[in-house]
Amino acid sequence: MNWGVYRVLLPLAILAISGYSISQVSNAKGFDPLQQLEKAFPDTVEVKNHGSLLEFCPDGTCDGFVTSGSVPLPTLKDFAYLYTYFFSDNITLDDWKATEGAKEMANRVLGQSQYLACKNADNREAARCVLRDLSRNGRIRLIFVRYDEGERHAVSEDLQEKLANGTTPKR
Repeated sequence: MNWGVYRVLLPLAILAISGYSISQVSNAKGFDPLQQLEKAFPDTVEVKNHGSLLEFCPDGTCDGFVTSGSVPLPTLKDFAYLYTYFFSDNITLDDWKATEGAKEMANRVLGQSQYLACKNADNREAARCVLRDLSRNGRIRLIFVRYDEGERHAVSEDLQEKLANGTTPKR
């Protein structure tokens, strides 16, 4: 057997021993955490401006996540999910946050290899670390959006303050 065959078979053997299927591994990079939100709140997530703006609007008000364009859409979706699950003050999310599916997705997002530097026994602290890292130097900003009578009104929010306080007043 030549070395090229070993390079293919060795990872497959490791997967078999660890209990993962090839489909689980291939899907690991392609999952969309916002599907969990959309399942509970249909038609509330919208990606705009060629992937540089993501809005989540469960009740006529929205958390918006804006990038300079240098952040890949999957990373922006991870950011939006972690912020929504751990730090959003929108009271319409309280029941959803208590579901096992929402919690499992938060764990899955935090468990991705690109976020291992933020690993922490307290998932909220791990999420805070990931959000701070991803928003550093304005790469991702938070806005509050309200749609009134067909008009869009957006206001910048202080993401670092929201992350530092951990909780914010309920809307």
